[in-house]
Amino acid sequence: MSGVLGLLGVAVVLLGLLTGRDAIFSTDGLTTQILKPVRATADEVGLIFIPDRFIKGEQYTQTARAIQEASELRVWVALTGSYLLNVADSQQVARSAREAIQKLKNAGMKSRNYVGVGHGIGGHYLQEYARKSALKAVILLGSSLPRDTQLRDFPTPVLTLAAELDGLTRITRVAEEYAKLADDVLWNVLLGIYRTPVILLEGVNHAQFASGLMPPHVSLGDLAPNVTEEQAHLKVGEYVNHFLTATFSSEDSHIEQALRNLTAAFFQCVVKLQPFLVIKSLDTDGEESLWTILAQEHFAAEYGPRVGTYNMVLENPMFFTKQPTSFFAGDVLVLGTATLIHAEDKPNPLQNQMVKESPQELNMKLVSKDAMWKALASKNDTTLRSEANTCASLNRLGLELALALSGKTARERYETRGRPIIVEEDMMRTSNLVWAPTPLQMWEDEAGLHVKSVAMVTPITNFINAGAHYCKVMSPYRAMEWVNVDSLRPYSSQFN
Repeated sequence: MSGVLGLLGVAVVLLGLLTGRDAIFSTDGLTTQILKPVRATADEVGLIFIPDRFIKGEQYTQTARAIQEASELRVWVALTGSYLLNVADSQQVARSAREAIQKLKNAGMKSRNYVGVGHGIGGHYLQEYARKSALKAVILLGSSLPRDTQLRDFPTPVLTLAAELDGLTRITRVAEEYAKLADDVLWNVLLGIYRTPVILLEGVNHAQFASGLMPPHVSLGDLAPNVTEEQAHLKVGEYVNHFLTATFSSEDSHIEQALRNLTAAFFQCVVKLQPFLVIKSLDTDGEESLWTILAQEHFAAEYGPRVGTYNMVLENPMFFTKQPTSFFAGDVLVLGTATLIHAEDKPNPLQNQMVKESPQELNMKLVSKDAMWKALASKNDTTLRSEANTCASLNRLGLELALALSGKTARERYETRGRPIIVEEDMMRTSNLVWAPTPLQMWEDEAGLHVKSVAMVTPITNFINAGAHYCKVMSPYRAMEWVNVDSLRPYSSQFN
């Protein structure tokens, strides 16, 4: 029986070679579909596709064809599939990639320029294999390297091709990879932009790296795209071609054009992704929170240059016992504030990508408006005392910053398709013992994201902790993440 199966396998190969049709090979359950090049002569490269979980290998046919059509290279393609339970893992990916290489050779590929192409979870397992393999480069579609891996440290060239409206590998996660690239560009411009590019496809979502019916985790978690599937595939083909040409072509004119295109793509990413890093930096630089400083200055707006602020980011128990302070340095009232940041554990690629990149909440200990007025009055400052501030006003300010830093298209999407952030009135507490354990109130429903701060204001007549204003507020980065990602997803209790 095994001899008969062997003869059938040979017959399938010969049939593909003689008829010019693509052939599907199967070994121990795994399958490999070979797509032959559309160019008769050129530098050769072979793409080995590793699918996302529960997506079939053949669902990448249109994507692969778009790459072949876009490239002047002679692009071979191996679509791997039929993984156990339709989920690739380390062992299956390694075996599937080795078999795909052999099938490409058998089908007529002469060069050894093999490139792994991984989508979603497939990209995670692909990069594990690629570290010690015959692959000459890696392309990650809606996937990324581990957080603790610098792009320049990866052993092969790697293209991180991300989708702006990817609801699984969210744009805020892509911004983390862009931050690595920006560091690499400072270290070595050529290696950064051309060897490890990070490119964002505008208007594309996670599903559009493939075709056809998507599994539930994609269809429920993904965002609605702004482009058609065909347009998305053309974008994928265009940028994958630039990367392949820059890496493998022997034609100087083609390389020069590819490098120009990759440079342009980098600056497009600067425009799109740098604002995420800017607003993220407001939370903390590890020692102080600029957002808390801005919050205190917001409370002291009418006093202008007569007030200065500094901040310390603390952990408990230091934060629990810390009190805001004020003192004069000459004629300037200096306000000392403190911050505690609650951050969610970042998921690894195998966990739920619905976990936010931004902090859950910021706890601030500020100087109250009454305390500032009293201190300035002691210096014969005649400024009238205005209405007391609220923590809710800080949430509104954070949303304004998020909208200002989001691009015009993102703002329009939020306003026309998104569920809004609804700032509720503050929940008041009367003691630190009650305020400290009460979390910021945030909940989703069909109307939007509700945000309710937990606040405490102490009288200036208190013997201990006089004139304090405590706030638990939303991070501006969380607001920006909501505007650009989560607001665009229809409400579903599965993700809340």
